Amino acid sequence: MYLSKLKLWNFRKYGNGDHLNSITNETKPDLVVEFKPKLNVLIGENDSGKTAIIDAIKYVLNTKSLDYLRLEDKDFHEHVVYENGEIISRIRATSLRIECKFNDLQPSEAGSFLEWVGFDVENNYELTIWLSANRTKENRIIANIKAGADDAGIQLDGEARENLKVTYLKPLRDALSELTPGYKSRLAQILGGHDVFKTKATDSPEEKWKHELEIKAKNANDIIRDYFKIKKEGSNDGGIITEGVLNNLKALSFDGFNAEPAFEITDEELMDILKTLKLVNDSNKAGLGSLNKLYMAAEFLLLKQSKGRELQLALIEEIEAHLHPQAQLKVIDAIQNNKNLNKGQLIITTHSTTLTSKVKLDNLILCHGNNVYPMFNDGKHTKLDQGDYEFLERFLDATKANLFFAKGVIMVEGDAENILIPTIAEIIGRPLHNYGVSIVNVGSTAFMRYAKIFQRRDGKFLDIPVACITDLDVSLKRTKEGEIVPKKGNSIDYHSEMNSKQKKSIEAKHSKVKVFMSSLWTLEFDILNSESCTSELLYRSILEAKLIKSRDKKYLGLNEKDVDLRKKMASNQLLEMKKTLDIKQIAFRIFSKYFSGNDSISKAITAQRFVYHLLQENGEVNTILKTAPEFNYIREAIYHVTKQPEK
Repeated sequence: MYLSKLKLWNFRKYGNGDHLNSITNETKPDLVVEFKPKLNVLIGENDSGKTAIIDAIKYVLNTKSLDYLRLEDKDFHEHVVYENGEIISRIRATSLRIECKFNDLQPSEAGSFLEWVGFDVENNYELTIWLSANRTKENRIIANIKAGADDAGIQLDGEARENLKVTYLKPLRDALSELTPGYKSRLAQILGGHDVFKTKATDSPEEKWKHELEIKAKNANDIIRDYFKIKKEGSNDGGIITEGVLNNLKALSFDGFNAEPAFEITDEELMDILKTLKLVNDSNKAGLGSLNKLYMAAEFLLLKQSKGRELQLALIEEIEAHLHPQAQLKVIDAIQNNKNLNKGQLIITTHSTTLTSKVKLDNLILCHGNNVYPMFNDGKHTKLDQGDYEFLERFLDATKANLFFAKGVIMVEGDAENILIPTIAEIIGRPLHNYGVSIVNVGSTAFMRYAKIFQRRDGKFLDIPVACITDLDVSLKRTKEGEIVPKKGNSIDYHSEMNSKQKKSIEAKHSKVKVFMSSLWTLEFDILNSESCTSELLYRSILEAKLIKSRDKKYLGLNEKDVDLRKKMASNQLLEMKKTLDIKQIAFRIFSKYFSGNDSISKAITAQRFVYHLLQENGEVNTILKTAPEFNYIREAIYHVTKQPEK
């Protein structure tokens, strides 16, 4: 059996104000989360609801580590009413409900829940368990946990609840404490649940129901007791200590005291023995990352051992805790592909882009706003097709996985835009980091593959603005008469029309994905067409990039003399070209010379130098970037993912 669906009503952030005080059979859930039988990874920015989902499951099913779980007032949804952008009231719900549905029950599992099990539409076993709670006028919280095939339900008994407990690893877990001996030792609970520590009969009549470890502990205690036993006077071993303790004890006790103290390693009951054990990697003190892996290894052992009537479900919050990126990759690879670990159902949360990039897209559940967006490859949830899933699994690396944790996304085709756009955003007053915006360099024109991540088939609207910045997909040439025209087709208008069709195919309905195209050809070509000083700044950057390329094998950077000389060269050469060529012809000559052919220079280095010069300038450049038409599509893209300018 596995947890197939979670439904929430009025739980924390998930509520809408329509049923704050009453939840009936017909009341629509505020959140429905579907899960896969094996691996499920909840991703999303802070406060996106990942922990709420994990906690909701814990409240219904409880944990094997016996965590203290009790509903609080703040677990009930608070509905905030706004008027003209200001809060006018806050109303906290008086009732909530959490429902867990289990499918794929085997006959033996169904038999364990015979009083509560029902059937789904395909006549397969189904188990539905729910927690309902109410806040009274006396500020008391009354909660009930029931299960059943109808909404009346039947109270779950102790054994049934015991079989539903989940393995839970808390965020920022203190693995050292969890693996350390003590009264509440988690390690003892893990070991106690293993088949190895089930009591078995022995051959000896007097030790018939003792576990082998209890017998070994008794033998060890006998050796220790013998060492500390009071022997004849003048003995030099531990007996002297016991005799000293005995004499002091007699002095502290009433007449007639005749007990004799003894030293032992441990009590001889099995659980007492297990509580004295600790788990270590080696004799040296291990770091937090190694301890975290050791702790997970022990927990997975218990999950693997769960069988028969017990639920095999583990909840792990922030699985990346204390692990460096390479260790994260190894852990998630083992969870996905190691059959010894992958024995039950896992629901994991993470903030790690490294880990997210390694998880198959089919196992991701994006939490955003007040909803969840499964990325399941079942043709029901996303607009991604099989080819898209395969493509994204090849190319969705850690840098691109940023898009899952962003409030807005800008997609670009190459390194130049990746370097330049954050600077432009800063200058026009929309620094991307202030708005939680990520730039994703797709490295090609494959925007559609990535854009489909934000487009849904399930009717959900993913409220994340996405801007795809692209060049006008047209190659130009210069005619004998000096005119700049497309290499193919009759006019640039024709190519603009073709690009508009591509743009419409990306900008699907019910999504905030928009495409922003350069007006002439490429970003560099557009800037070189400018009447402003930015064209000269870019040409300076091109000349500097050319010098850097020629020096690259010698690892020589630019010095002040180089920069001054390129500034003069750019100014003089542009003046000379303007005598015989118009602006578009000049732009074409520069672009063709430096960005095409075998001797082309790096657009990334050019962009890096251009950014440097933009930041050195002030006043005029700021005004140009905010108003010049050649930057219009860049500005509009930035406004789309941040905030529109006030009119």
